[in-house]
Amino acid sequence: MAIRPDTRFVDLLRDKVGLSEGEIDAFLGYWQSRCVRKKDHFLQAGEICRAKAYVNKGCFRRYVINDQGKESIVNFATEDWWVGDLESFLFQKPTIYYVQALEDSELLTLPLEEFARVKEAFPKYGQFHDEKIQRNHFATLKRMSISKTGSPEDRYLLLFKEQPGLFQRIPLHYIASYLGIEPESLSRIRRRLAGNPEKS
Repeated sequence: MAIRPDTRFVDLLRDKVGLSEGEIDAFLGYWQSRCVRKKDHFLQAGEICRAKAYVNKGCFRRYVINDQGKESIVNFATEDWWVGDLESFLFQKPTIYYVQALEDSELLTLPLEEFARVKEAFPKYGQFHDEKIQRNHFATLKRMSISKTGSPEDRYLLLFKEQPGLFQRIPLHYIASYLGIEPESLSRIRRRLAGNPEKS
């Protein structure tokens, strides 16, 4: 399905990538719209990520499953985020991740075979893409540092700062999984923070 031009993706291309209106029209021709129903997967462990995917509408979780069958959520993605596995996409190797829609969602996707053409035809996008990878790398390192050295409360506060809307959109047991704690512990953190407005 062809991409609709009246999306926030257009604002991204105009305001952050710096494409002209004519370049935007040409750029959109490479992308496709894909609907993912709630609970369906965009990607599953063992598959190869075949496309870059921008969340135009909806909410996703990326998670792994250990040898004992326990799920651990790595991150969430809502509108104006990207989902998938960049390593799997760039090197065409099987992913270890599952990417599941938590709501009826719409992705804007760019197949691998078009990716190199797009970066060559639109150098501004290529620069934006590479800089975004660097920013994501540093953000990931920050989250990893907090997950290793910070408390569950620290991780909760960081998630609330970065994605406050999540708490009205997804079940709290998913947030507990992301934080690496039981839902009862999350409830205690929320009650404690509710009594301490300076931290909430």
